[in-house]
Amino acid sequence: MTNKPAMPRDSASVLIIRDGESHPRHGCLQILMVKRHHNIKFAGGAYVFPGGKLDPADRLSENNADAVPADFRGFRHAALREVFEETGLLIGTRHGQPVSEAMRRKLDEEFRPAIIERQITLANFLDRSGICFDRCRPFARWITPKIYPLRYDTRFFLCLAPAGQIPSPDGHEITAVQWMHPMTLVEESDGILMFPTMMNLKKLGQAKSVAEAFERLAKRDIVTVTPEVITGDKARFRKIPDAAGYDDVDQSRTRTAIDINRNPDTSR
Repeated sequence: MTNKPAMPRDSASVLIIRDGESHPRHGCLQILMVKRHHNIKFAGGAYVFPGGKLDPADRLSENNADAVPADFRGFRHAALREVFEETGLLIGTRHGQPVSEAMRRKLDEEFRPAIIERQITLANFLDRSGICFDRCRPFARWITPKIYPLRYDTRFFLCLAPAGQIPSPDGHEITAVQWMHPMTLVEESDGILMFPTMMNLKKLGQAKSVAEAFERLAKRDIVTVTPEVITGDKARFRKIPDAAGYDDVDQSRTRTAIDINRNPDTSR
C-alpha cells in the first residue's frame, strides 16, 4: 500500500531589499537576512528570509481585491506579520503616512510581544495601530517535493525596505538581522543556506539595484517550483524547471544532504 503524499503547509516569506553600500561586482542591492536561533531543531543557525506558516486569521485581514495572482491572495499579510514579529519592521503606512523609526519603536513595544504570543489577532493590531500593510510584490512560489513527510507551499514576496526603520531580532526564534549583498551571501555561505533560499538569492542577485530588481520582476511570469529529487550513487540532487528563471542550479553551498533528507523546508 502506497502512502499518500503529505499535504503541504501554506507559508509565506519576504525578500526585503534596499540600495546600500556598493559592491565592486554585485552592485548596491542588499537584502535583509535573519539568523535562526542555533537551538531551533530545524535549520538552527541558518540565515533565512523572514517568514513562516500562514495563520488562517491572516487571510481575513487582507483585501483580496489587490491586483496579485490568485494563488498569492491572502498571503501578503501573513508575510508582513512575520516580518514584524521577527524583525520589528512595519512595511506599510500609518494613517496614510510613512512609519518613522520612532513610531515603529512605539508600536513594537506596544504590540509586537502580543502578536508573537497570539494574544491579539493581526486584524486587531491593524485596526488599533492604524497600520496599512503595502508595497509587497509576489516574487516566487516553491512547493516541497511529494517524497518528503514535511512539506510547505511557500509564496515569496519582494518588498522595499521602509526608509529610516531599524530592524531588530525577536531574540527567541531570530538572534540576528543583517543586510547583505545577495550574491556575496551565496558565495560565502559554506553550507548554511537551504536550497530555496540560495536559489531565490541567486535569482534576486541577477539585479544590481532595487530599481533593476523590480524591473526584472515586472517582466517575468512566476513559475511554481516543485523540485524534482534525483537520487544518485552518493547523494540526492534537486532539479527545477528551466522556465522558472533560476539559471545555474549549483547545490554545493546548500545545507548538507542529511539535513535536507530529514527536514527539507522550502518555507524560506
